[in-house]
Amino acid sequence: MVADLNPPLTLVILAAGRATRFGRLKQLVPIGPGGEALLDYALYDGALAGFSRFVLVIQEALREDFDAHLAPARAAGLDIRYACQRLAHPGLVDTPPPGRTRPWGTGHAVLTAGEHIDGPFAVCNADDFYGRGAYAALAEAMRGASGHARNSHCKVDITYCNADMTCTIAYPLEVTLSGSGGVSRGICEVGEAGALQRLTEGLELRRDGDRVRGRDVAGRPVDVALQTPVCMNLWGFPPQILPAMRDLFTAYLADGPGSDREFFLSEAISDLIAAGRARCTVLPTRERWLGVTFPEDHPAVAGSLRGLVDSGVYPMRLWDTPPTPSSRD
Repeated sequence: MVADLNPPLTLVILAAGRATRFGRLKQLVPIGPGGEALLDYALYDGALAGFSRFVLVIQEALREDFDAHLAPARAAGLDIRYACQRLAHPGLVDTPPPGRTRPWGTGHAVLTAGEHIDGPFAVCNADDFYGRGAYAALAEAMRGASGHARNSHCKVDITYCNADMTCTIAYPLEVTLSGSGGVSRGICEVGEAGALQRLTEGLELRRDGDRVRGRDVAGRPVDVALQTPVCMNLWGFPPQILPAMRDLFTAYLADGPGSDREFFLSEAISDLIAAGRARCTVLPTRERWLGVTFPEDHPAVAGSLRGLVDSGVYPMRLWDTPPTPSSRD
C-alpha cells in the first residue's frame, strides 16, 4: 500500500481560556471590520494553508455561543468540531483536587482534542492573529515532514522536519508585548540548525528599556533581550507527540498540582526535548503578530485588520468569500 504523501492536516484551536484580564469572552469579540473575531481569521488562514479539519477546544457551557458565531464558517464548508476541556475528563482526570476551579492549562487542552486527531496536527490560540504566511509555512513544513512539500509565498524561513519532528513558528518578543500590562510568552533557546533546546514559559513579561523582564512559572526572574524568539503557541506536531504528553500529564497529576498550577504546553514540550523524547525546529517569521490581552489592545488590532482589508489581503466579510483550494498561495 502506498503511503499518503499529502495527508490531511488538522488545526487545533485553543479557545477555552477564561480571559480574566480582558473581562469578557475575547475569543468571540468582534474585531475585524466585517464583525469577525480573531478566531475567524485563524480559521480562514488555516483553510487557505490547507488545513481541512478544525478542532476547537472550548468550555462546554459556551458551546451554543460558539455554534452561533461559527455558523457562517460552517456554511462556507469548514469541518469544525469541538473538544470540551473539563476539570474531570474521562481518561485524563478522574477526580480533580478539592477546591480546584482553574483549568488544567494548554497542554491538557491539546490532550482533550486527541480523539479528533489521526495524523499531523497544528495548534494555535483562538485570540491571536499570526499572519497568513505563518499558517502556510507551518503547513508546508508539516508536509515536508511527510515527504511532500509545496511552494508558498510566506515570510518564514522554512526548515523541513523529519517525520517525528515538532516545529513552532517564532516571533521576536518585542513585537508581541502589550503596552497595557504583562503577558505570557514561550521564551525559546535555539541551537544549531534552528533546533529548540529549551522553552521557558515567561509570565508577566513587560518591556523595561531595552530588556524584557518578568518571571517564570516557578517565580524566578526572567530578563531577556527584545529580539529573543518566542513561541506564541503556533505549533506543528506529529501524532506520536500525544502519548508522550499524556505520560507527562500523568506525572504532573501525581506530583500534586493543587488548585492553581497549570500544565503548560510550552513547558511540556521543553521537558520532552530535555528527556530526548521530542525534537523541535524553530521557524522564525517576519509575519506580523496581533493579539488582544487587555481591552486597551483592541483599537490598535482593529485598525491593523482594517488596513489589511483595505489593502485587499482579506475581504470585508470573510465568509462571503469562502477559502477554497484554488485561492491558496
